[in-house]
Parts: sequence; structure tokens; C-alpha cells
Amino acid sequence: MIELLYADDDLAVVSKPSGLLVHRGGMTREDDVAMVRARRALGRRVYTVHRLDRATSGALLLALSPEMAAVLSQSLERGEVEKTYLALSH
Repeated sequence: MIELLYADDDLAVVSKPSGLLVHRGGMTREDDVAMVRARRALGRRVYTVHRLDRATSGALLLALSPEMAAVLSQSLERGEVEKTYLALSH
């Protein structure tokens, strides 16, 4: 299960816990990844817009169509989206 923070017709935001990969690929073929959990929660395909490292928890923005993924990715690349990081340490 993954916590759904927001969803509309174009995008979704989920809470990715620490220790969970965003997607399969690279050096791992794990089945339990944020993309699969989000797809199950929403009942539809989702598209990666950005990623968070495995050890990082936080809000993960997902597009609900390839077209929206392209728009959001371009906005991130152009610096039109402001990202804020908060680190907690003990």
C-alpha cells in the first residue's frame, strides 16, 4: 500500500516511504516499488516525473498520461517548479 496525498485527472502525489525504490531498473528487478504500488492504488498507469533515492522518503509526483509527464518534466528542467527539501536528523 502507498499513501495517496493528491490526485486529479492529470497527476497524482504519493508518499514514498524510505527504503522503497521509485521504479524497477538498473541493478535491481524488485517487484515492490513505488510505481507499482501507485498503479494499484489508482487503478491506472502512472508515469515518473522525478525520483527520490531509495533511502529518501517524501512526496512523489506522478503523471497520469505520457503527455502530462512530458509537460511536468519540461517544467522541472526549466526550473519552473520549486522543490523544497526538509531534512530531519537525530
